[in-house]
Amino acid sequence: MIRKLKPKEISFIAENYEKLMKKQFEKIGEKPITKKEYKEILKKNFKNSFMFVLEEKVVKGFVWFIREKDEINLEEIFSIEKGRGYGKELMDFLINYAKENKIRRINLDVHFKNKEALRFFKKFGFTERTIELSLDI
Repeated sequence: MIRKLKPKEISFIAENYEKLMKKQFEKIGEKPITKKEYKEILKKNFKNSFMFVLEEKVVKGFVWFIREKDEINLEEIFSIEKGRGYGKELMDFLINYAKENKIRRINLDVHFKNKEALRFFKKFGFTERTIELSLDI
């Protein structure tokens, strides 16, 4: 079942985010976001965005997006247990939400070194549209 995230679950999501994403960030050579930082980000954005969890007795995954007119900006999606289809289930939910609400595009950012995520999103038909450049100072 996919349902809205409850405010009291933000800490749980932040804790699991830190555990799961630390390895991802390190793989691509970036500094990971801490549980405390992510918790604050979620709290700050809780009321003005859409946050859902996939639950099967316990929370198995999380998706967070912002709707801007007829587009969705996917901020985060992750499953707590990899390889069980939870990510696919969350993506199917997001795509169905978009179709039902006449959304014309879903946008997301993926680090170019994160090959696993790139493959995952391309399975759903996502294509590269822009290149984002950064300058660290």
